[in-house]
Amino acid sequence: MSARSDRDRPSTASPLSAVQRPLASGLTVTGVVLLVLGVGRALLVLEVLPPALGAAVARWWPLTLVLGGAWLVRRGRRVTGAALGLLGILLLVITVVPEGFVGPTLLILLGVLLLFGATGGRQWLLGGGAVALFEDLRAGSDGAPPARSYVAVFGEAEGRLEPSVADEGIVECLAVFGDVLVRVPPQVAVELSQTAVFGDVWAPAPPRVPVTSVLEVRATAVFGDVKLVRD
Repeated sequence: MSARSDRDRPSTASPLSAVQRPLASGLTVTGVVLLVLGVGRALLVLEVLPPALGAAVARWWPLTLVLGGAWLVRRGRRVTGAALGLLGILLLVITVVPEGFVGPTLLILLGVLLLFGATGGRQWLLGGGAVALFEDLRAGSDGAPPARSYVAVFGEAEGRLEPSVADEGIVECLAVFGDVLVRVPPQVAVELSQTAVFGDVWAPAPPRVPVTSVLEVRATAVFGDVKLVRD
């Protein structure tokens, strides 16, 4: 992961640069889930709950991730929702499919995902985004249009938050065991919504020149960093 410098700072910046919406705190959600699982396990050990219920929960609990991902997609958070849903489907295959069929099922799932991406699914999901998967990617370096989403999975995605995307909706940033670095022009203000699970989301410094546009950014960091750095 990239080193932090003095120009990177936690998301406690002035309201001039970012409006924080911490209600969807990933740590809060994770804490609630762990608490529920712990209490449920304790009730099973104490035989308060029937063993059949425990077996069903152990088998089907990834379905909650799939439903949570669908809910996020419905609310417009396509990148985060799709990532959560795919994780849930992967875990569901492992816990539900008989042992001898796990490998073939995963291959079929991978083929479906590739076909989905090849037939326009990637454009629907990312809306013209930059995806770094086990690599480092710098968006816009080849003359392509500005990216509207940045995804880094075991890699690093870097780009610039251009004012021209202000009318195209929310900019999504997702870092999973990776780094997303987005540079913010001096005249752009940011409304930042963040979710961090064992990761960090960094807001840009306040703008020092008159603001010409305001962009809404949704940042999710899971064992990674999302950094918005002022130019």
